[in-house]
Amino acid sequence: MLLSSVSQRQCARLLSRRAFSAQPSSTSTDPSSVEWKLRSKAGRNFIDRLRCTAVGGHGGDGCVSFFRDVFVPRGPPNGGDGGHGGSVWLEVDENESSLSCVKQQLRAPSGANGRGKTMHGAAATDLVVRVPRGTLVREITSDPLAPAEQQSGRGGHNAYLDGLAERVREEERARGAEKKSLFVHYPRWEERNEVEGIRLPPEYTAHLRMLRDPVPLQADLTRHGQRVLVAAGGLGGPGNPHFNLPGDRQPHYALRGLRGVTRQLELELKTIADVGLVGLPNAGKSSFLRAVSNAHPRVAPYPFTTLNPYIGSVDYADARQITVADIPGLIPGAHRNVGLGHAFLRHVERSRLLVFIVDVAGPAPWDDLRALRHELEMYRPGLAARPSLVLANKADVGERARENFERWQRRVSAETPLVPVSAKYRKNILKATHAIRQMLDSLPPPATA
Repeated sequence: MLLSSVSQRQCARLLSRRAFSAQPSSTSTDPSSVEWKLRSKAGRNFIDRLRCTAVGGHGGDGCVSFFRDVFVPRGPPNGGDGGHGGSVWLEVDENESSLSCVKQQLRAPSGANGRGKTMHGAAATDLVVRVPRGTLVREITSDPLAPAEQQSGRGGHNAYLDGLAERVREEERARGAEKKSLFVHYPRWEERNEVEGIRLPPEYTAHLRMLRDPVPLQADLTRHGQRVLVAAGGLGGPGNPHFNLPGDRQPHYALRGLRGVTRQLELELKTIADVGLVGLPNAGKSSFLRAVSNAHPRVAPYPFTTLNPYIGSVDYADARQITVADIPGLIPGAHRNVGLGHAFLRHVERSRLLVFIVDVAGPAPWDDLRALRHELEMYRPGLAARPSLVLANKADVGERARENFERWQRRVSAETPLVPVSAKYRKNILKATHAIRQMLDSLPPPATA
């Protein structure tokens, strides 16, 4: 009876699993469908600005060792050198589109310590972090005496000078203690070793100088495969054979490994694209990008469907390819951080051509264009004067759209081309892409970094 009840429960559980697996899934499992290809991007956050800490690996310590054998009681020194610490690099990968791949702590591994019998420690591998193209790298520097320096009056200036003099005296005291702490001593030889007059290796001294007076880092990563060193690894300490001098054939000390460079970094992504799409919410920017490129942004009949920039590539018959960037919609007051604000306006700063997409079926599309130009000009002076093209979207929506386009065509200047399109039904798309191609060809080529 017990066995029959257990088998019944197992059968019921198996049937429930089959019923659950038979339910239709919201994501298509067809490998050729767009939903299946974009399944890995679901739920991924778009990050275009972050702060992180890059720490180079610590160098391994040198070894204090001597050759010993049956008939060699006082052999020469044979301590190995410590391995160098790993460095932190940022490398451009055109397959990345967000800074979400960058962790807040970028720490490279440390080198191994040296050992006896002239066995050098293993050098650590470098940490290479992939970042998208168009990433700006800036180091965050802070001066602990800055608040005193910013005080007004003679008293504040005197306080700053006193603090600076005290810091110099502390550095001098620390430099003497630091030189003593740089050495690894043989057991019970710490008090007997005289390390005051020892000359350090040139590369060791250069690394110490770099740690004391680091050069601020600033880089602009614009090419695929471009690398920048953000945190150099520490040097490995030389073993005691490096101090085998005529006056001291038995050096009982070696150098410790130096720490790596530590930097506080701010990464900012500015998308690099040939064309930047600018428009009000629900104007049809994402629909136009889906119609002309291989991108698949979300499309819905309500504002602010696009919450992060998308980049698509337009392929022409002659194998020419241009990139188009779609940013979230702007509203009046976006330069004052209204709506989604100016958080994404930085992504059109590097576009060679601006394409304004305006809903021609609205009450006054020319006022919408004027508001868009005003927001760009208030965000950065001169940005609205960049070469531009106007696409009158939704031109197939009733007589009102046709009347507005005819009135607008009479009012617009010849310097700004006006092209009617229907992004939803993909009408007049070839004319729009041809106009974009002609304007890009007439512009000077982009400067190569």
